[in-house]
Amino acid sequence: MIAEALKPMSCCPHVIMVIGKGGVGKTTMSIFIAREMSKRGRTLLLSLDPARHLSKYLERGAPGMDVGQVSVEKEIEEIVLRHSDLLKALMPSLPVFNLDDLVDVVRYSPGAEEEVFLRKLLWAYRSKYEYVVVDTPPTGVTLRTLALSRLYVAWLNRLIEIRERIVALRYTIARTMGRQAEMKDKALERLYELREDYGWLTSRLSSPDSTSYVLVAMPEPLPIYEMEETAKFLKERMGVRPKLLVLNRVLPEDVAKRLGVLEAQKKYEEQLKGYGVSYALVEHLGKPTEGLEDVEQLASKIRVVVK
Repeated sequence: MIAEALKPMSCCPHVIMVIGKGGVGKTTMSIFIAREMSKRGRTLLLSLDPARHLSKYLERGAPGMDVGQVSVEKEIEEIVLRHSDLLKALMPSLPVFNLDDLVDVVRYSPGAEEEVFLRKLLWAYRSKYEYVVVDTPPTGVTLRTLALSRLYVAWLNRLIEIRERIVALRYTIARTMGRQAEMKDKALERLYELREDYGWLTSRLSSPDSTSYVLVAMPEPLPIYEMEETAKFLKERMGVRPKLLVLNRVLPEDVAKRLGVLEAQKKYEEQLKGYGVSYALVEHLGKPTEGLEDVEQLASKIRVVVK
């Protein structure tokens, strides 16, 4: 039923972003969704979560699908090398000064982690998988990453405009002085490539055919509030709606009544209905999920309402 709720999926690969507050069972749901999708086609479960919870669940592997865990530190080093080369092309006199200091600025700049996630998403959309299920980092980082793609395009447009003027002026000066005029510019070519990459990625992130957003919460005030804010962000900033809402760790009615939380739990279930999208209620297992066996038990604990 989870797979049915995530239709239509006309683009391959189709990326399923699982988003939620820490501790709501986001990794558990990511594994479950990936297992379900792997029955329909080649699937990758990709974790962008620096906490690396995935390894705890899948220490003995995951039959039927591929699994990837991003090493943020390693990816940042590769980005640093690319950016330092670009800095050298933009300003050839930099080696005279201290390029190492500038490389450190790139390494520790705000947004470096988010760029790692963007580059991995770009790779995922260009991969050979039919489905890529993404276990995202904490919600704040995830939303900044999604916003950064569009912001990069705006920055790159401005940088390209400035660089084109510099190249044109350099060409004019060379011709005036009777020198060989060289219009090819390494830095400008790289800026064009980046704009094409991030423009293409932005279009995929905002396309329901390419991307499904699954929001996960528990029947508690803060997780529900974070789900509401995420849905609002997706609608206002990206022009999309979540494909599936998941209310995880729902207590059986008799237990919820005994604990005095039945009314609140029903209220949260009603809130999910109000979004007008598919939703799922996942009954509490009665214990923390600790491995793939626990995740597999969810199949009998999920009730999906397909819109």
